[in-house]
Amino acid sequence: MTARFNTYFNGSEAFKEGVLEQQKGHKDNYTTLLPMYAVRNKSTAAMGKSNFETAIEKCEKAIKLHSIKARPKSNVNKRKTAKEKAYMARKEFNPFLRHAWLLMGKAQFQQGNFIEAASTFNYISGLYAGQPEIVSVARAYLARCYVELEWPYDAEDVFHKIQRDSIGSEGKREFNASYADYLIFVKQYKEAIPYLQKAVKKEKSKLQRARLNFLLGQLYHETGNKAEAYKALRRVIRANPPYELSFNARILQTEAMASGNHNKMVKKLRRMAKNKKNKDYQDQIYYAIGNIYLANRDTARCIGAYETGAKESTQNGIAKAMVLLRLGEIYWDKEDYINAQRCYAELVGILDKENEAYKEAERRSGILTELEPHLSAIKLQDSLQWLAKLPENERNEAIDKVIEALKKQEKEEARKAMQAEMAANMPKTPTVTPTLPTGNRGAQAGASGQTGTWYFYNPSVVAQGKRQFQRTWGKRPLEDNWRRSHKNEDRTEDFGEYDYSEESDSLMAAQADSIALADSIAEAQERMADSLASDPHNREYYLQQIPFTEEQLQASNDILRDALYQAGILEMERLENFGLARRTLLRLIETFPDVADKDNVYYHLFLINGRLNDMAEAEQYKQRLIEEFPDSRYAIMLANPKYELYARQGKHIEDSLYAATYEAYGKNEYEEVFRNYSISTSDFPEGAHRAKFMFIQAMSQLYGGERDSFLVTLKQVIEKYPKDEVTEIAQSIVKGIQEGRSLTDGKYAASDIWSRRSLTALQDSTAEAQQLSDERLSNFVFLLAYPENSLDEDQLLYEMALYNFTSFMVRNFDIDIVKADGLAQMRVSGFLNYDEAHAYAQKLYADPHMSVVLKNIRSVIISESNLKLLGTVFSFDDYKKFYDEKFAPLQVPEDLRLDEPTSIEIRTPDDEPPAGDEEYEEEEEDTDSGIIF
Repeated sequence: MTARFNTYFNGSEAFKEGVLEQQKGHKDNYTTLLPMYAVRNKSTAAMGKSNFETAIEKCEKAIKLHSIKARPKSNVNKRKTAKEKAYMARKEFNPFLRHAWLLMGKAQFQQGNFIEAASTFNYISGLYAGQPEIVSVARAYLARCYVELEWPYDAEDVFHKIQRDSIGSEGKREFNASYADYLIFVKQYKEAIPYLQKAVKKEKSKLQRARLNFLLGQLYHETGNKAEAYKALRRVIRANPPYELSFNARILQTEAMASGNHNKMVKKLRRMAKNKKNKDYQDQIYYAIGNIYLANRDTARCIGAYETGAKESTQNGIAKAMVLLRLGEIYWDKEDYINAQRCYAELVGILDKENEAYKEAERRSGILTELEPHLSAIKLQDSLQWLAKLPENERNEAIDKVIEALKKQEKEEARKAMQAEMAANMPKTPTVTPTLPTGNRGAQAGASGQTGTWYFYNPSVVAQGKRQFQRTWGKRPLEDNWRRSHKNEDRTEDFGEYDYSEESDSLMAAQADSIALADSIAEAQERMADSLASDPHNREYYLQQIPFTEEQLQASNDILRDALYQAGILEMERLENFGLARRTLLRLIETFPDVADKDNVYYHLFLINGRLNDMAEAEQYKQRLIEEFPDSRYAIMLANPKYELYARQGKHIEDSLYAATYEAYGKNEYEEVFRNYSISTSDFPEGAHRAKFMFIQAMSQLYGGERDSFLVTLKQVIEKYPKDEVTEIAQSIVKGIQEGRSLTDGKYAASDIWSRRSLTALQDSTAEAQQLSDERLSNFVFLLAYPENSLDEDQLLYEMALYNFTSFMVRNFDIDIVKADGLAQMRVSGFLNYDEAHAYAQKLYADPHMSVVLKNIRSVIISESNLKLLGTVFSFDDYKKFYDEKFAPLQVPEDLRLDEPTSIEIRTPDDEPPAGDEEYEEEEEDTDSGIIF
């Protein structure tokens, strides 16, 4: 009773509130099959989180406080029935706690924590193993968790166990719902319908029942049962659900009943589009209209409907994304890549990255973004040259149609802008938003969908910005003065010098006024002409772009030739549309026989015809390439008698050759490496392992005595293959050599870091004059040197600071860390001479703990003047030789103490303390020595 009406009740109420919050906040995507459970949407799963956490907390409390594990007492001598034995075999004897366990699992499921929920339901199955009515419910939820986790095989195994054992009424209800969800997930729609029907009948939530009926209508529609789909959707409308659900049910009804009377359904949808209540659903309405036309194979009207839907959409949501996706796919299939690029570029900015269509849309958008400028250039130059050949009246008529369409478009945009402004200025009911405390600002920003990242880090916002720019300015190249039509126009005025020596009479003044008037008229006419030429509402704007003269036609042909060349290559290599690529390249060489890189065009035509299995045509272009361009690298490659073998098995042959070359390099068989490199150069000049061949060749040249060639080859690797995996190694070697490092067995020697010197210092003209000093009485530094990231630097700093603090109460030694060229130095400074630094080192290494800490770390005692030359003019190894020769033999006093002050203050008899000065009065009596500590 306490578990039920205290802790569990509060948890149950919190769970209900959380579910209600999710139902109110969830947004379905009606263009695809609805998920049976809204928590599949991550944004929905985040709603009601606090309520579900409360429910979980209350359930845990109920289980902790009210669980009964002790078995009740019974007469051991009395024979027990099977039911009594099953009861005594239970692990939990509080009959109500099963509700707490199940509620906790449900709350975890509603949070989207499917793994935690699965663990809970799996535990319930073991805890209540002797009670099949509970186990069947837990297993049904367990299978549901597996479906949401996209683990269909695990879910299927659980369903087999449920069907094998007895199932209670509650278990059957949950089994039907979970099994329908599973069958929909594996796309067995026809098999899922009976189980979904049973789940709909048992569903208690009115809103969820309407959603499931909509899903049932979708399944009927997918399986071709239009009549049953219409009935299921009618049940959705009769349930009086939220308007969006009812609206989409009506749309889907029109699609379901469109066969045979599609014109009637289209008219019905168009009436819905005119309803002001549906102004935010234009994309969905025209998407449905387009689907009807598409089902009746009326592609032209389908495209028109989709275009209208994308244009009239007021929200950049999933509905518009689906319109753009379908539209882009149609344009892609029709090879209208200019319009396809427009659709995919906008789609990528709207579509969620987790959507299954996003990856392909992003791939196509990337390809088309690269290809579209060339296709647009071809289309534009073809149109301009066509207009140049038309009679003047027909040309003007064509231009007038363009101007008329532009004016109509601008008028429509102005109307929409006015409507939007009026809507924005309408008074709105003020809403009070609770102010979050400072600590929750990040959470508030996350809830509103805003982040603190930079504008250009958000691809959706960037894509929208590009579209807005193109609507305002059109497509403009990235260049200076992009706003100006005539960029080379010199608008600076020429102010000539006035000749004051010349006398001017009235006649000359009149002539000057006349000339000035003529100039002003000419300037006004020129400005007017410029104004007309830059105004897209006038013919002159279009006429100036048409190539009438020979020079203009030549410039147009230059653009066209380059665009055809680039488009043909991209259509083959990136788009892989071999038929279109062949047509483009054939047009190129037919229209422009003197095109540059004609050998590359022939080579691509050879490859394209080979991919299209037109071997005769491929052979023709092979022969033309060899005959017309015998020195071309493509001709040399095709003329190789092994070309066909390499074309079919080249990858495997090159792999084998590289493996043999690498093995020969490892055995120091450099002559074999050189032979294999020569074969690679002639047979696989563009092979996948080309950079690796060059790298091994370079290293073999080094150990073969060709050190100059070695460095040249490495630099070629870096220049030609900047992204290859061996390039980083090559860069490291070249940099190391420039810094004076040496090579041992193809790798840097372990001691090389200690012999490193700066190349710039070595090349300095004053470097030779700089020498190490053997001065003993100057300031010294004790230095610990180690390669960067080779040890825990913070721990070493802590150990050194602790040692200094505890060992030297009077002296204060500073510790600094300096890093350069992969080497770190921990410098302990404050030593007045060499003897002090030496004594410090002796005492440091005499400490048992510190001797272990400093193991494998190089220590150096060096003067501050010599430290400036370390690593630049002299390496660590150079200094060690100098130290062993100059400082190591020196005798250092054994009783040298470092716990004495570095300075003393001498007091004279005149320095008497002032009367009543407590500081001096509290000094120790040992003042006669003249030293103040």
